[in-house]
Amino acid sequence: MTLAAGLLESIVGMCVMELRSSLKFDPDRSDTAFFESVPARPAVFALFAEASKDNPYLSRARDLRRRLKRLLGAAPGISRRLNLRAHARRVEYSLVGSAFESQWLLYTLNKRYYPKVYRHRLRLRPPALLKLNLANRFPRLFPTRRISNDGAAYYGPFPSRAEAERWAGEFLDFFKIRRCVEDLSPDPSHPGCVYSQMKMCLAPCFRGCTDEEYDREVGRVTEALDGGGQPLVRILENERGSAAESLEFELAAKIHRRIEKANEVLRTKPDLVHNLRDLHGVIVERGAEPQSVVFFRVCAGELRGPATLPFEANVSNPAPLDEQLHTLLDSLAPKPDPAGTRIRRAQAPGKPEILRRGISSTAGSWEHLSLLARWYYSSFREGEFVALPPDQRIPHARLIRICRKILANSTAHQAEARSQDTATPHG
Repeated sequence: MTLAAGLLESIVGMCVMELRSSLKFDPDRSDTAFFESVPARPAVFALFAEASKDNPYLSRARDLRRRLKRLLGAAPGISRRLNLRAHARRVEYSLVGSAFESQWLLYTLNKRYYPKVYRHRLRLRPPALLKLNLANRFPRLFPTRRISNDGAAYYGPFPSRAEAERWAGEFLDFFKIRRCVEDLSPDPSHPGCVYSQMKMCLAPCFRGCTDEEYDREVGRVTEALDGGGQPLVRILENERGSAAESLEFELAAKIHRRIEKANEVLRTKPDLVHNLRDLHGVIVERGAEPQSVVFFRVCAGELRGPATLPFEANVSNPAPLDEQLHTLLDSLAPKPDPAGTRIRRAQAPGKPEILRRGISSTAGSWEHLSLLARWYYSSFREGEFVALPPDQRIPHARLIRICRKILANSTAHQAEARSQDTATPHG
């Protein structure tokens, strides 16, 4: 078998997310041999009862042997501790190398065995996003936790809804789109709001602008959000240069202060926040096996993987690492789907129709985003996230450097795990 074929076989096996090892458990036999056969390693496991119709007990453990001793060991008299010795008849498990891998495996297993309640079991909730409702005649940017297939542009995920609302408020200070929540029907008798009085809104409510002018402002907002804020900075820098050339130094100084404020606002935007259709990246984690790393691929906010890449020195005819990475990550990329890549935006009568790419509103889309945000914003995050450009070009050299860094940092961890795996268990 070639190395490429072996990698693909490993990927297929991991993507179905089956638990790799299985052990029979008999409560009437000696526990010593059973617990010695269980590795003292981080793992995700399932305990199955004798009746096949019963759903398994699913969990994860930093030390599988110690956890199973607590669950399946002889109960020490009367105790309130959970003990499944009388019910469990089979143990299935898979070793994991990181908390994110175990979280992903638990998600897929719960979704398989508990399809109606898995979100509640995992405490999943939709992530905090910013929505630009392009289907509205006068779009606005606002925080939400609901993703719909309505042609809107979604940006995120943010750590929280409050953080999304705070950042959107500071970002919109550089633009003049509306912040009111009602559906507008332009009327010259409308009293307007404080933003229109402060010249911070084009005031479509009392026909302070035409629809075309408002659409151009929305286009500036979209361009700035999609470009990470750099289009906004470039426009302000050009305005500052023009003011300086015209010897309007006070105006140039004012624009310079706006540039500084814009850069400050952009620095507070989390690196994970993108237009969801452009949220591409690679997650690199430590593998469960020695000298291995695990990859997850993020494609438009959808998680795909995991796939393991072993860094073995004793491989006959080894392929170059960049070739291995290309084969591995290309296998995780979704196949192009021409259907549904563009969604029509509703327009007022007489306006030209604008076509914009949307995202899928499937249940898995927000669930994957929730798992990604939970890992990325956690204070104890392990591994690395490498954002990819819209064309999803893979930075092979950078990924190889990250892999070597992770392997170097995990050498001591793997050595300790192997020593625990071979140590004689204590009572």
